[in-house]
Amino acid sequence: MTTLQQRLSPSTWNAIPLVWRYTIVLGAMALVPLFTDNEYFIRILGNVCMFAALAVALNVIVGYAGLLDLGFVAFFGLGAYGYGLLASPQLGLHLPSVLALIAVAVLSVLFGLLLGSPSLRLLGDYLAIVTLGFGLIFVQLTNTLDKIEIPGREDTFNLTGGANGLLKIDPLGLFGYTLTTVTQYFYVFLAWLIVVLIVVYRLNQSRLGRAWRSMGEDALAAEVMGMPTRRLKLLAFAVGSAIAGVTGGLFAAWQGSAFPQNFGSDVLINLYAMMVLGGIGNLAGAVLGASVLSIVPEILRNPELIRMVFYLGLVIGLLLLRPRRNGLLLLAGVFVFGLAVRLIVQAVAPDLVAAPNIEVASESVSTAFERFGQQFGILTQQWILLLKEPQLAGNLAFVALIPAVLGLARLKPGPLKLAATAPVLYLLAFVWEARLTAEPAVTRLLLVGMLLVLMMIFRPNGLLGRRKIEIV
Repeated sequence: MTTLQQRLSPSTWNAIPLVWRYTIVLGAMALVPLFTDNEYFIRILGNVCMFAALAVALNVIVGYAGLLDLGFVAFFGLGAYGYGLLASPQLGLHLPSVLALIAVAVLSVLFGLLLGSPSLRLLGDYLAIVTLGFGLIFVQLTNTLDKIEIPGREDTFNLTGGANGLLKIDPLGLFGYTLTTVTQYFYVFLAWLIVVLIVVYRLNQSRLGRAWRSMGEDALAAEVMGMPTRRLKLLAFAVGSAIAGVTGGLFAAWQGSAFPQNFGSDVLINLYAMMVLGGIGNLAGAVLGASVLSIVPEILRNPELIRMVFYLGLVIGLLLLRPRRNGLLLLAGVFVFGLAVRLIVQAVAPDLVAAPNIEVASESVSTAFERFGQQFGILTQQWILLLKEPQLAGNLAFVALIPAVLGLARLKPGPLKLAATAPVLYLLAFVWEARLTAEPAVTRLLLVGMLLVLMMIFRPNGLLGRRKIEIV
C-alpha cells in the first residue's frame, strides 16, 4: 500500500479524535456559502442539516432505546404547526420566535410522553402499529381541523387551514435580527444540528445512554437487572420528540408555511432510510445517511447524469465483483449483444424502433460536464434498442427481468453463467433506458432504492454501523 493510500484509508480517518472529525465535516459545511451564492446549493445543505437532526432524534428512540416508532414524523409536524399557530395571523398571535420554539418544545415533550405511555406495555410490531396510527391521525387532523363547529357560534373555526395549510408564518427572529435569506437559515440549522449532536452524544455517554443501549439490546434482561425500563422508554420518547418539535418549528419559519403533505409517510420512510443507511445507533452515520439521501436525489435530477451514474456503477461493479479478464469479456459481450439486438429488430420490425434523439441543446448547456453527458447519451442511444412505446416495453421487460435475475442467481459459476449474464445485463440496461425515457422522476427513485438494497445486501450494518454478532 502506498503512502497516499495509507493516508486515505478509513483507519487513518478513525484515528482522528471524534471531536476533530465532527469539526472538520461541519466546518467544511459552514464554509460552503463563502464560496458560492447559489441559493439552490445552500438550500440543499440546509435540508441536510434539518434531516440530520431528525435522523439523530429518531436514532435516540429506535437506535438506542430499541423502540419501533412509526409516528415520529408527527412530532416534526406538531412542531411546525405549533410554531405556525403561535407565530402567524392564523390565531392572531405573533409570539417572539424564542418563546414560540420553547412552547413547541414543551408541547412536543408532552405529546411524546403521551405517545410513550402505550410503550410501557407494548413492544415490537404492536408498538409500531400504535405509533403509526398516531402519525396518520395527525395528518388527518391537519386536513380536517379547518371547519370546527363551536356551540353557540354560527360560523366554523379554522385552526389548521386544512389542505391549504398555514400561510404567512412569521420568519425566525433571533437577537433582534429577522432571518430572511437562505444562507441565514442554513447557519441556524447548522447550529441546531451541532447542539443536537452535542446533547445526544453526552446523553449517549452518560448512565442514561448506557441504560438505553442495554434496554435496546434486551429489554427483559435490563429490567431483570433493575433498570427502570418504563422511565427509560418515556425519556427516549421525550428527548426524540423535543428535538423533532424544535426542528419542525425551524422548518415552518424557514418555509413560511406548513402543509399536511410535508409530514406524510414518505418523510418517515426517508428518515428511516437515512438512519439505516448510516448505521442504526451511530450519530455520525445518521448525519452521513441524511447527507447521502438529501444530496444524491438532487444530483440525479439531470437525466444525462442519471444515465452516466448508472452505467458507470454497472461497469465498476462488474470489474470489482468479477475477475478482471472475465469482467472485460462480459462487458464486450454485453456490447456485442446489444448491437445485435438493435440490428435484428431494425431489420424485422423497423416501425417499432424510435429514432435516436441526437439533438444537442448547445444553448442550454453551460458546462463541459453537461456537454459530455449529452454526448454520452447520444452514444448510448446508438447502442440500446429504443422503441416508440418505451413505457409499455419497459414495464414488460421489467417483469421479465425479475425471473431472469433469479434464474441467473441459481446457476453455478462457470461458462454457462458467464454467457447468460450478458443478455441479463442488457435486459437491465433496456429496462433502465425505457423507464428513464418514460418517467425520469421514477427512475431517480429507483436508483436510490437500488442503492439501499445493495447496501443491505453487502453491508447490512450500514455505512458506519458496527456489525452485530449474536451468540445463540
